[in-house]
Amino acid sequence: MLSIRPLLSDDHRKIVDIWHRGWHDAHAGLVPKGVLNYRAIDHFWSWLHCSTDQFYVAVEGEILGFVSMQGSEIVKLYVDVQSRGNGTAAKLLSFAERRIHDQNLVDSVLFCIAGNARAERFYEREGWILTQTFSDKLWLPQNAVSVFIADTHRYTKRLT
Repeated sequence: MLSIRPLLSDDHRKIVDIWHRGWHDAHAGLVPKGVLNYRAIDHFWSWLHCSTDQFYVAVEGEILGFVSMQGSEIVKLYVDVQSRGNGTAAKLLSFAERRIHDQNLVDSVLFCIAGNARAERFYEREGWILTQTFSDKLWLPQNAVSVFIADTHRYTKRLT
């Protein structure tokens, strides 16, 4: 049976692997090519270590995916390729929505690279509304001197 629990330090290797592969599956063809120089696995480790998000993992014998939140924002949602299509993402998203709502926040937001059709369909199916598309600066390590911009969707949902 699937359970969702807070991230433990022993989970870091697995979520970095899921995140790295998932990011490349979904985004590599949609962002400026130069940003790929900052998307090696080591960069995901740096990204994790500097993150202030609250992370939760979906577990069913092993980690199937994770979600992270900060305030009213759902920041990251990734599911291992073998667990896609089995409801894990919907359960993680629903869990994050409940956690946000439990903080007495009624409006939530998430961002998605424009053109990530699988994510766009999923969020809309889960009741999220595309409210804006804009050019956004992509995350880079602190020592990076480059700047990369990608079209980004802003989705919102009123949590009840």
